[in-house]
Amino acid sequence: MESIEKVKAHYNFTTGDVENLKQLLPLMEKHKEEFPEEFYGHIKQFEDTPKFLKDEATIKRHQDGLKKWFVDLFSGEYGTQYLRDLERIGSAHVKINLSAHYVNAAMHFVRLYCLKILEKELCKDSSECRYLMKSVDKILDINLDVLTSSYIEEEIKTVFLSEKLESYLIQFANRFSYGLNLILVIGLAFMGILVMGLFVYDITHIFTGEIEKGLLGTLGSLLMLWVVIELLNTEVKHLKGGKFAIKVFISVALVAIIRKMLVTTLKAEALEAQFSLIAAIAVLGIVYWLIAKVEKTD
Repeated sequence: MESIEKVKAHYNFTTGDVENLKQLLPLMEKHKEEFPEEFYGHIKQFEDTPKFLKDEATIKRHQDGLKKWFVDLFSGEYGTQYLRDLERIGSAHVKINLSAHYVNAAMHFVRLYCLKILEKELCKDSSECRYLMKSVDKILDINLDVLTSSYIEEEIKTVFLSEKLESYLIQFANRFSYGLNLILVIGLAFMGILVMGLFVYDITHIFTGEIEKGLLGTLGSLLMLWVVIELLNTEVKHLKGGKFAIKVFISVALVAIIRKMLVTTLKAEALEAQFSLIAAIAVLGIVYWLIAKVEKTD
């Protein structure tokens, strides 16, 4: 919030305005007891009023505060302490979640209330009323400015905190995701080592006389090794900022089914099982071709 001197300067609040308001102090003091009653008569129309004024103690405290605030409007003392008092009132409104709309509506009532007193008890003609009312308008505008600034500052604080929290969460999520990807790369590398061991094991079948089993097993191991290599390359590219390659996962599924088909030929399983595998290979092949075509177009 700006200093009180800057605020007054922005509203062209002069020493003449101060004198005008001080001149009105005796008149307005006569109405300080009546003011809360009139004010409460106005705010009764607000549907949320009972929510904020729940009991007699709260109402009494609020009415005493209203009297002091109303008299202070015409005190002639508009320094730093006056600004602090207004900021405290604004913070209290924010703390209880009072809508800024009600603050503006209430200030409109105060403006009309002051004008009514001037017209009824002081002003001899309309020009005199307008002259004095300009000073009243300025001090009320300054009050409204400070009070609503509390809402703006609270909103900025809330947005700042939410953006900061959001930034931390995004940063944490990115780091956590990166860590999981690293674990995945390590896991794939370890899987590659195991597949190489399986490849060596399948080759041994060739040297033990089980040539057909050894060849098919070796071919299956090579397919699995290719799958691991593709996944590993894809994951490394992803860590470097590459796109998510869905085609690779289709190819992995395709290779897995091909290997399964090779295994079924060794076990002499039913033709129905082999036909279902062939159908699955055909479907995945079509899907792979469509994805490759789309990626090529992009």
